[in-house]
Amino acid sequence: MKTDMSNHRWAKQNPDLGTAPIPIEPCCSEEYYHLEREKIFKRSYLIVGRVEDVPKPGDFFVHDLPVADTSILVVRGKDDKIRAFHNMCSHRGNRLVWEEQGSCRGYFTCRFHSWAYDATGSLRIVTDEENFFDLRKDELGLTAITCDVWAGFIFINLDPRPKQTLAEYLDGVTDQLKGYPFDRMQLAYGYTIEEKVNWKVLMDAQNESYHLPYLHEATFPDYFALNDKKSLRTLAFKRFGRHSVYSTEANPDRKATSAEQCAIRMDNSIIEGEPTMIGVFDFHVIFPNSVIAFLGNWYFHYRLWPLAVDKTKWEIRVYFHPPVNAGQVLAQEYMKNKLRDALLEDACTHEKIQSMLKSGAKKFFMMQDDEAQIRFFHKMVEQHVRTAER
Repeated sequence: MKTDMSNHRWAKQNPDLGTAPIPIEPCCSEEYYHLEREKIFKRSYLIVGRVEDVPKPGDFFVHDLPVADTSILVVRGKDDKIRAFHNMCSHRGNRLVWEEQGSCRGYFTCRFHSWAYDATGSLRIVTDEENFFDLRKDELGLTAITCDVWAGFIFINLDPRPKQTLAEYLDGVTDQLKGYPFDRMQLAYGYTIEEKVNWKVLMDAQNESYHLPYLHEATFPDYFALNDKKSLRTLAFKRFGRHSVYSTEANPDRKATSAEQCAIRMDNSIIEGEPTMIGVFDFHVIFPNSVIAFLGNWYFHYRLWPLAVDKTKWEIRVYFHPPVNAGQVLAQEYMKNKLRDALLEDACTHEKIQSMLKSGAKKFFMMQDDEAQIRFFHKMVEQHVRTAER
């Protein structure tokens, strides 16, 4: 497939996004960050894990959410249902579970006064119960959080009364990714990085392919199709409600290095695409803070967790098919190292951007046509922040 090189085609196809520069202030403003916390992160569906993180009844994990001033407990019950709760004891507000993950075969017991709860969140034990006044244990269970699962991804929504179901929230993403074998993929490795950068700046830096031939000249210099001027063009850009995907195609003129040729020979599945893919690299943004991106027959998942207006925790998880021979291990290790090096190039850039934004020397980001997906992302952020009800 040859990329359509028509001039400014994304602006023509998405006139509502406009062509004006994008203000920098929302990436530096404490006031705007406060609005994002209240209007976006406390009201949207957020990916907090995968079903493999709680494979058996009683298995749990804890996920701290500083952006929402809470800690959540996710647990699989004896009925095999996955539930989420605020990780808070009903007695005096202590953090109930202190471990990051584990398996509870009995009750979750508070270390302060030993109140105990089961995997459904019900309060089961109150020590010295007779000394309380009109205690109604059936009303003092853990505070539940809306929790649902799609394609093995565990979502929560901190809004006590979400305006949409998860299926409604995801919109066309479910159709676009229908059939992808998430359940057959295996977590190969991951990184967690705290960066001095606004979460939107970090997302923007990943949410376009314009930078690939330049920033990643040493790692992915000519993997994807280029135009005559050696700039990368976007093969596809699609919108699904508040979510989006952009895609690029492989460069047919590229010559594989000796190391790549060896990896491909050892595992020829590395060049076979998976169903639902648009191009050779598809980058899906699941609003507000998640990315599911596919490259050939493997994928990676990002989650960007704001810690402050200029600080973000970047969670990176990479998934491959389980290797069945040494050749596949070699091929996966090769791609692991390539991606690692590219991520280091990205990380070094993010904080440099934020440090200069704070100078106030410039007031706007200048966006070209193949950065339309960034325009769309910022439009969604602004729409959520400025709209009282959705």
